[in-house]
Amino acid sequence: MSGLGPRYPTEKPDHPYVQFSMGGYLFGNYNSLFCAGCGYGIIGHLFTRVFEDEKIDPKLFPLIIGIGCYTQLITLVHHASQKVFALHGRAPALATGMKIANPKLKPIIFSGDGDCLGIGGNHFIHICRRNIDCVILIFNNSIYGMTGGQSAPTTLYGAESTTTPYKMFENRSDGVKLALAAGASYIARITVAHPRTFMKYFKKALKHKGTSVIEVITPCVTYFGRRNLNNLGAENLGLEGEKMDNTLKMLDWIRRNSVRVNQAKFMTEEELFNKYIIGEFKYDQDKPEYSEKYIKIQKLAMEGK
Repeated sequence: MSGLGPRYPTEKPDHPYVQFSMGGYLFGNYNSLFCAGCGYGIIGHLFTRVFEDEKIDPKLFPLIIGIGCYTQLITLVHHASQKVFALHGRAPALATGMKIANPKLKPIIFSGDGDCLGIGGNHFIHICRRNIDCVILIFNNSIYGMTGGQSAPTTLYGAESTTTPYKMFENRSDGVKLALAAGASYIARITVAHPRTFMKYFKKALKHKGTSVIEVITPCVTYFGRRNLNNLGAENLGLEGEKMDNTLKMLDWIRRNSVRVNQAKFMTEEELFNKYIIGEFKYDQDKPEYSEKYIKIQKLAMEGK
């Protein structure tokens, strides 16, 4: 055992991007701190792949990591990425400060559904309305995983959690709708079951000037899957439910519960209830970016105007 978690036997042939991860770089093989079946392993490898393939300059694209289970992505993200850990919910505020201090930077934010849409909801709204040039990845596993499986702002109606043993009865928060209302200029949602599409959206966000928000639906087998049946959200279809106690069951459930945005246009609210609408929702290349406007104001002030 190392301080970065268990070292797993090296596969033959080895995964081509493992050596670029922090664990691979330090120990030569795969390291993970996540529960079996967690989707964050997929996200970590996809991030590292894009980071390496696109030859991203780590000094210009700082990685700001919020608080949640996903914080442990430290072992899986690219070893060269410049990593900063934020207080719970405050990653957008830190990114704003970085961008204003050095407009050449483009912060990449890792956030969870509870971290970003719960305790950090206020910061999320204001970074979107300002259109700060950054990328915000919201990892939505529908639960507070790090602190014991409590219901989150995104927990689906009818789901069970440690704080809703008699089922969730609140309406869930929709990160995409919130980002649209707040004013982010590129907004998308995808799942870990669609890895190539995730990389496509992420690459697009890296090149976009303005606030890019990508919500990523990801499984939490330990606290969500083991407590809920795979007919959640589709009980009216007469499907026989079983516990989603492994990754395959959860990924299959996520796929079945995902609806493409173009398909959703022809569906009723009842048909879309408890579903994940995936795709791109907004791409505005003309909206002014905050730090550029800020520089103009600075110049006017320094000229005494």
